Amino acid sequence: MAERASAKLLISALAVAALVVAAVIVARVGDDDGESTPASDVPSSSVSGPAGTGPDVAGGTDPEQPDGPGPIDDSDGGVVESGPLVATPRPSGVRFRDGSDADTLRTVANGSLIVTTADGRHRSTSVVDTEFADGGARLTFATDHPGGRHIVVVLRPAGDGSISMSVRPSGPSVQRVAVDFAAQPDERFFGLGQRATAVDHRRRRVENRVHDGPYRAEQMEIVKGLIPEPGFSSRKDATYFPVPWVLSSRGYGVLVDNDHTSWFDLATPERPGRWTVGVDAPRLDLRLFAGPKPADALERMSAAIGRQPDPSAPFVLGPWWQPAGDEVDELAAIARADVPVSLAQTYTHYLPCADHRGQRADERARTKRMHDAGMAVTTYINPMVCTDFSGVYERGETEGGFTAAPDGGPYRYRYSTADQFDVAQFDFSSAEGRQLFHDVLDLTIADGYDGWMEDFGEYTPTDAVSVDGTLGPVMHNRYVEQYHAAANDYAEAAPRPLARYNRSGWTGAIAESPIVWGGDPTATWGFDGLTSAVYSGLGMGLSGVGVWGSDIGGFFLWFEDELTPELLNRWIQFGALSGVMRLQSGGISLSSVPRAQVLDPDVLPVWRRYSKLRTQLYPYLAGAQETYRATGMPLMRHHVLSHPDDAEAVGRHDQYMFGADLLVAPVIRPGARRRKVYLPAGEWVDLWRSTRYVERDGSLALGDVTVRRGASTVTVDAPADEIPIHVRSGAVVP
Repeated sequence: MAERASAKLLISALAVAALVVAAVIVARVGDDDGESTPASDVPSSSVSGPAGTGPDVAGGTDPEQPDGPGPIDDSDGGVVESGPLVATPRPSGVRFRDGSDADTLRTVANGSLIVTTADGRHRSTSVVDTEFADGGARLTFATDHPGGRHIVVVLRPAGDGSISMSVRPSGPSVQRVAVDFAAQPDERFFGLGQRATAVDHRRRRVENRVHDGPYRAEQMEIVKGLIPEPGFSSRKDATYFPVPWVLSSRGYGVLVDNDHTSWFDLATPERPGRWTVGVDAPRLDLRLFAGPKPADALERMSAAIGRQPDPSAPFVLGPWWQPAGDEVDELAAIARADVPVSLAQTYTHYLPCADHRGQRADERARTKRMHDAGMAVTTYINPMVCTDFSGVYERGETEGGFTAAPDGGPYRYRYSTADQFDVAQFDFSSAEGRQLFHDVLDLTIADGYDGWMEDFGEYTPTDAVSVDGTLGPVMHNRYVEQYHAAANDYAEAAPRPLARYNRSGWTGAIAESPIVWGGDPTATWGFDGLTSAVYSGLGMGLSGVGVWGSDIGGFFLWFEDELTPELLNRWIQFGALSGVMRLQSGGISLSSVPRAQVLDPDVLPVWRRYSKLRTQLYPYLAGAQETYRATGMPLMRHHVLSHPDDAEAVGRHDQYMFGADLLVAPVIRPGARRRKVYLPAGEWVDLWRSTRYVERDGSLALGDVTVRRGASTVTVDAPADEIPIHVRSGAVVP
């Protein structure tokens, strides 16, 4: 890193006991007016049902399908066991228990299996045959289909504490398959990858499909003409990085193993006593993971699918900077201001259109300049190749290195940023496509770069043809896994540590993505802005992603948007206490108001302060990352992971544990100078009331300690240069 501060923040139980007896104040996650609006209270009209799902997931209550617990036959029979998780077939469904006599999860009492075919929607009625063999079970259900179709459910152990459940309807023309599970009145539903809409998704319908988005309503008419159709969605829950996974506050998790488009219908107002999972495919494949606590289920799931690789070098966890103007001038200004920076982001587009051509000497001079300043430096790639990238496009066309169209030639389409491009995309299922991609990456390494933004990946058409034979509707989501796997393979063999950060993803991409960034948000406070960044980071942590960061300051400025110094300062504070502190100094702007920058006089002091804090926290961050690698516990931890038995904490979605010992409450309302914070049981030290910030070197000097007793809500000061932070009493935070 450019600077490694040696100062340590030490707050021990002894110091607390010596300096203070105990103060009782705690805080509810809050706003400028002290009120916190639960994410689940967003009106249901703000999200629409998945396109084409019809009555399978969004219909009204069926009179013959009672919601809620309902009676279920409890007669003895065979079971499928995997560690603490036990699946028991019942006359009309399946129940799962996790080390207790109470049901952890069960299908609804009647008609729990739903299949949609060309002649309509049909439900299961009862089990007509049960077979047990090799530790698993095969259940055959009759249905209400007039032609006598049946549905087979196969249950098998899938690793310690995990059972797979495959739902396989008989007959042709199966369009989608779904299962209804019972939802408890107090049950909350987390996970689902990166979502800008909410953290707790109860009362919502959520689609799982890789998209370029989300966008706000007023942006739709513009962007839908610029984004290739396979990557566009008008849904507010659209996301670059969905994970088809639900983590219940009751301590279990359910993962969809299909790569087709899928959805969850989570105790919506029309059907509050049940939740549904479905897929647009001829069969539905699930894995269920035991707890007993949500963190236990997340640990099992993340171990099964793979966790993010370790950050390649310490510079990943330090403060990142993006030049906004003249790099030489800004480097000098950073040095004068004594701002620690570990990594500089630059954006020469080696892909798709070979912007490095004719300026390789300049690129090498740039990387040397950044290295001389003590910084790693990254550049830019994506999975597309412009048709005028001479040598590379022709080679891909000749060797079969591109995703193909139905006619056999390269699948070409146009995509847009500030410019428009005519492109093909690498076929990462082919050896030729991977090698061609790696050959371009060689250029970045030869020019001295230490990694790249790994952008895009969301545009695979549904009629695309891949060398490995994967059909387009499946490859659309699977493509991002193969893309990031190809890049990860390259990085693992590279001659030096590389920082790769990507926005797109799917279940299998997590294990190939050491750094995830949240994509292109809008410079605003609410939806698709700072508030959504907090929701997105927590959702990713609840879905198995440990190292995640947002565009600090946002990417888009639409007509009325303004990146004010206040908004940028609040985003810097949040970014310093997320997985990656990554600055966004530019983007696409349709606003007449220039964006605030970190070197502006009214922003620089905050950027310096939190860059210093981030640097000082490096040992703490590295330790938290080791914990993630061992257990799947993310750096940003929603309270359902850290305090699952505290209902008040679990209901807070705008505060979180950062690592094991820091409770962070971002300020997400303009003008707010106080906010409510909920402190779980125990004693908590108010960081800013207990230390003095030393402007000279950015260190913290311990003073009179302010301790607050937990299990209560407090209102705390949140001046413009402070994000509320509480430290668990007894913690040592280096």
